[in-house]
Amino acid sequence: MIIPAIWMAAIVYASEITILSIGFTLTYLTAKIPNFAHGTYAGVGIYMSYTMSKILGITPYVAFPISFILGGIMSVIIYYLVIGVLTRMGGGAIVLTISTLAIQIFLTALLNIYAYYLRARFKTYAMSFLLKQADFKIAGFQGIFPVALSICIATVIILHYLLTKTKTGIAMRATAEDPELASVLGINIHRIQLFSWFLTGGLACLAGAMIPLWFMSTPQSGAAIITSIMAGSLLGGFTNVYGAIVGGFGVGLSEILLTTWLQRVVGVWVGEYRPLIPMFFLVAVLLLEPRGLEGVYIRFKATKTGEKLFAILGREVV
Repeated sequence: MIIPAIWMAAIVYASEITILSIGFTLTYLTAKIPNFAHGTYAGVGIYMSYTMSKILGITPYVAFPISFILGGIMSVIIYYLVIGVLTRMGGGAIVLTISTLAIQIFLTALLNIYAYYLRARFKTYAMSFLLKQADFKIAGFQGIFPVALSICIATVIILHYLLTKTKTGIAMRATAEDPELASVLGINIHRIQLFSWFLTGGLACLAGAMIPLWFMSTPQSGAAIITSIMAGSLLGGFTNVYGAIVGGFGVGLSEILLTTWLQRVVGVWVGEYRPLIPMFFLVAVLLLEPRGLEGVYIRFKATKTGEKLFAILGREVV
């Protein structure tokens, strides 16, 4: 089977954005703030892959589990030192949101410093790189193509099981719905917050570790995709993890495929304006349906057509 390279690139990118959008939504559900540093977590994963491949001379795939653990620990530390402290000091949602912007700037600066350190210490250029040559091939495909898609699918399945079949997942959902009531029922809100931040940080760093195996990467790459992550999360509905799956994959595919199509129709110069595509999704969703696809779904259920359809499916319309 022959799959066009542009479709493979779109699927790889969509898989990465989906994982990142899931984490962004989880953070919003538990902390009630948008974490603007979420994309920069992915930047840490990017440089973990670079370190494994260019500095240690081993396969960048070793960086995947390490990135997950490192990203989780880093996210927990940030929660302890910044989010938790500001919350105890009475900082509201605006203060916490601004603090995540400061964290993004700080982490991006650290990545730049690390890139310069690698150049000075190991004589290797780490400011802009691609690791495709370090990838393996399977059935004629770049290894990251089936791996990224498989990790995305596995993440969705495991997350679904976690949220529906485990006590921790049910506690996470209860905390997201009503933290005060969850606390009264005996749920340790602090532990749930720590677990949520570990999980989201780990997923973000894992997604980032996959990026340089197909796409050119720089210290700013993680911060640059925050718009795409937010667009995917908002399109699916900020309060719906499953919506983030659909939204993230849709935005990821559109960003690559629409840019390619416009380059063919209008001109190659259009590629420079690729970041405007997720921005268009953000504006369109905010103007048409702020609740995203979740809102569309709720509105559809309330129509006569929706009621008939769900009646046919044998489902109760709430």
